[in-house]
Amino acid sequence: MKKSRFIFSLFVILTNCGIYAQTMTVKQYIDSFKNIAMIEMIEHKIPASITLAQGILESGSGNSRLAKQGNNHFGIKCKKEWTGCTILEDDDALQECFRCYTNPKESYRDHSIFLKNNKRYAALFMLSISDYKAWASGLLSAGYATNMKYADLLIGSIERNKLAQYDSLVLNGYNPYNHQMPANIEVVDNKVPYTVVQHNQSIEKIAVDLDKTEKKIIKYNDLKNHQIVPGDVIYLRPKKRKASVENHTVVLGDNMWLISQKYAIKLNVLYKKNKMEMGTEPKPGSVLELREKAEDTPDTIKRQNTEFNKENKTQDNKIANNQNQENGTIIHVVATGETLYSISVKYKISIEELKTNNHLKSEQLYVGQKLSIVKSNNSILPEVTEKQIKHTVVQGETLFAISRKYGVTVEDIKKWNKLQTNSLILGQILTINK
Repeated sequence: MKKSRFIFSLFVILTNCGIYAQTMTVKQYIDSFKNIAMIEMIEHKIPASITLAQGILESGSGNSRLAKQGNNHFGIKCKKEWTGCTILEDDDALQECFRCYTNPKESYRDHSIFLKNNKRYAALFMLSISDYKAWASGLLSAGYATNMKYADLLIGSIERNKLAQYDSLVLNGYNPYNHQMPANIEVVDNKVPYTVVQHNQSIEKIAVDLDKTEKKIIKYNDLKNHQIVPGDVIYLRPKKRKASVENHTVVLGDNMWLISQKYAIKLNVLYKKNKMEMGTEPKPGSVLELREKAEDTPDTIKRQNTEFNKENKTQDNKIANNQNQENGTIIHVVATGETLYSISVKYKISIEELKTNNHLKSEQLYVGQKLSIVKSNNSILPEVTEKQIKHTVVQGETLFAISRKYGVTVEDIKKWNKLQTNSLILGQILTINK
């Protein structure tokens, strides 16, 4: 950026001369923006300590005119590609154009993108994310600032304000987002301790954080054929052979894995108790035994059974047509490869309406599942072109979650969008080929 003369001079004026009245202390600044810095560390792999130290130095702890009036905490200039609002400030020349933002969070995000997308700083991302000294030196070596004391200033701020603790928090699994991800099922107490998968968590991460082995976590939770997503319940000890209640009535959105997690009952035991073949799913309305053996096998649907789909498609269409004529509700039977998104596009209804109308707590579907389609005039759908879908990334989304939503692979999304890593940016638009 080569803006250090402006930054350093401003910093000296603010802290030593008192020309610009300081209204925020360094501690107040850290408390205000530490969570944003940790989120940027998770999503863009930049140490939170470095981001905070740069913000403190370059905005005078949030008291510079650029920070106060333009929410610009890193002195980023307009450049040709900038189309947002602007603010003028003297720097290398009089009244230079700087970017302004709606809120400080946008400034932090733009700063991360600036480093991530600039080839000049590519070497930084090869460094250990916990080595703030190497990052500080790397920024100076890459030409981020012309002040030869820039690295020392960052390191001094990090050590003086104990900013490295925020790097450690992220690396130890702390969730800096504004909310904890709730469980996607209502757990019925069976005296088995559990945790809920949060953003940016993997089986490996959960195992390390809770002093377990990956092998045990996978075994305890029947994860051999299940990919965890935020909101999943993960047990920390073996599930039991009996639930604390007698039975469970299957509703739309249920599947055997979710039911086994809900009652902390082993998945293979649940299948055996109900005389069901592994891989089949119970139809909504079926009653599953959770303590004693069932007398009869409930009505089931076999996953990925194309013969079942062919055999029942005509009948299901008749049911749907009759329902549609009688009360405006369509019954859709989930086919192989379908997702909530593809169904929402087909019927021009939002995913949230689908989940609400069918009492779904997650986006997991199974083949043969019946969904009630109740159309409204308020559905908001992603932009869809003839051959492509434009998806806008929201907070907490991962490539894996998006791939599941659209029924494609992570590698497909990376290839279509020329992504080199799995990192995503809030508001980023991804192309999904139909």
